[in-house]
Amino acid sequence: MSETQRPGSTPGPLDKAEAPEAPTPVVRSAALPLGLRSYASLIVLLLVSAVMAGVGLATTRGWFESTPPATPASTPAACRSGIEPGDPSVWTGDRTSASEAVYAAETGALTTPAVPGRDGFVFWGDVQLDSFSQLLGRAPWLDEQRDGWRDYLRELRDALEREGAELVVVVAPSSGTVYPQMLPGWTDPVRGLTHLDQLLSVSGDIPIVDVRGVLRDASERDWVYSAVNSHWNPFGALVAWDAVAECLDALYPESGYDQLATHDVLSTEGQMPPNEFEEWGFAAPRADWVVPVVDPAPATVTRSGVDGTQSQLTWPEGLDPTELPVSTTGGAVDKRVLVAGDSQGKAQSALWAQSFSSTVQIRHLLDDPSQRANILDAARQNDSDLVVLELTERFLSTPAPVVQR
Repeated sequence: MSETQRPGSTPGPLDKAEAPEAPTPVVRSAALPLGLRSYASLIVLLLVSAVMAGVGLATTRGWFESTPPATPASTPAACRSGIEPGDPSVWTGDRTSASEAVYAAETGALTTPAVPGRDGFVFWGDVQLDSFSQLLGRAPWLDEQRDGWRDYLRELRDALEREGAELVVVVAPSSGTVYPQMLPGWTDPVRGLTHLDQLLSVSGDIPIVDVRGVLRDASERDWVYSAVNSHWNPFGALVAWDAVAECLDALYPESGYDQLATHDVLSTEGQMPPNEFEEWGFAAPRADWVVPVVDPAPATVTRSGVDGTQSQLTWPEGLDPTELPVSTTGGAVDKRVLVAGDSQGKAQSALWAQSFSSTVQIRHLLDDPSQRANILDAARQNDSDLVVLELTERFLSTPAPVVQR
């Protein structure tokens, strides 16, 4: 890729101590006994404590109630990105009105579902699960919403663990998250704390792999997203896959994930991208659908549709979401894997299939609460050793799921 095509670097914008032994009192005229005087501050403290306890009992959500401390991601380093969270003040407090005014002025004049950015990049507006608002951290989660997602993922992990299965959560970032410098210039002062930032701030040891950092690093070599497609291209999908493989090995060192192949990229070829925005007059500015040549070379596996029809699956070919559910056999590592994903998972579907002896790939349908997959039950039915929940970043705008037993 020429220097003029190379994405630039991202600009800067988250027991009890024993009581002292009382001395022998000395009686003095017209004076408080010394022992009592020495306990005066302690007596006051006890009285204040009693009052505070009374306040706590008298109210269910009192002024003195403390907020539990946040528990930011504590997963192995291989699972984290090092990306600094956005500024939480942009869309809260005194700055809210000014930020909203900028957003309304700039998006109110748009005549298509797309938001044009810099260097030919185009982004989905809020028609796609509030996608553009999420990019900027607009309308941040309330604590209850954030904690709902945290609790869901934690409960899913714990329930799977009881079934003998492991979990990894792959959040596929939007193109604007990886290329913030390609967002329109008017967004520069109104980029705040995103839902993903908020989730990671409380996620603790939940097995989330944050691939934002490796994708930004790889974007210095070649394009990992096309300017006119919201899905990572084959090169970006491969970069993210390798990061997931390393994270899995770090999360579960006794599970044999060190056998998962990561790839050396020997060369890349740019092709014209599938253009999601062509019908609204946006042209692809370059051949940025990047397909890498890799070592080891991709393997061929067998896929079976719901009707039993079998065919071959070779990367970078992927499974279209409309095909799912699909099962595959013939991968390298002897484990049974359930992958619950969305359209972002298409470019990685063959990589999962080549990596494990058996996979079942389904749609999570997080955007349709009435049709959401029962991931726990699907894992039971398929006797899964590993469950992969892959979700595009914008799906975090949906209400937190509930683990179905």
